[in-house]
Amino acid sequence: MDVKVKPSDLQSAVEEILKDFGDKVYVATDEGLAAAEKVLINNLEAATPVMDQAKAPKGYKDKKLRKGWVGTGKKYRLLRFVGNKVAIEYKGRESPLSSILEYSKEHGHPFIRDTFESSIEEMAAATVATIKKEVQT
Repeated sequence: MDVKVKPSDLQSAVEEILKDFGDKVYVATDEGLAAAEKVLINNLEAATPVMDQAKAPKGYKDKKLRKGWVGTGKKYRLLRFVGNKVAIEYKGRESPLSSILEYSKEHGHPFIRDTFESSIEEMAAATVATIKKEVQT
């Protein structure tokens, strides 16, 4: 690509190129985070436990915990959050089933933190691959 720039305009030309490149990287990073979000949701779905109904919290059998994992999507810029939308009545109030399974002494079956931590490399790889693809186009 031939670019003709006068010496007096060099700084402005470089600034403009970097601004365009920065905008492209910003958008690509947002797309990369969307890819990482999908990786985590898939891994959480795969890791979601199947509980013995006798040991499960009341209301568990009718819930769709495995398919309840959702992300925030692009609601926040350069941030993604993943959670589970399934809630059950627990100790007299509506509580997220994922929190009960992760933290309850009585019904605990922790898996969320372990799944997140074991997914970090895969999420990072998905993010970087997406950024590289988006920036090169």
